[in-house]
Amino acid sequence: MGELVLYMVKYENDQKAAMLSDADKRDRAAIHRQAISDFGGRPIAQYGSYGEYDMVYIYEMPDNKALAANLHLTDSFGLAKYAKAIPLMDAGDFVASLALAHETPTNYGPAKG
Repeated sequence: MGELVLYMVKYENDQKAAMLSDADKRDRAAIHRQAISDFGGRPIAQYGSYGEYDMVYIYEMPDNKALAANLHLTDSFGLAKYAKAIPLMDAGDFVASLALAHETPTNYGPAKG
């Protein structure tokens, strides 16, 4: 399995205005699916939203380099007011990471005053 990511985007107002006025520019999910595929990725789910974010994508990229390249390209176009990419993991891996955190000897801890 590659790198899973949750990507949330809020479009710039001029981009949204273009989507409203031009039917050919409305389906950003189709455009994003192609960009994901261009970098060897696999789209999993895409949702439109309203409120803080306009679109939410879940997809898998082959590795961190491909994921970063996809995000660099997306950012370079200035389409978004802001975006957030959150790495995802299988729920079983999350549970295993909790066990690893508990079992790993370390001196790391909170600062004490």
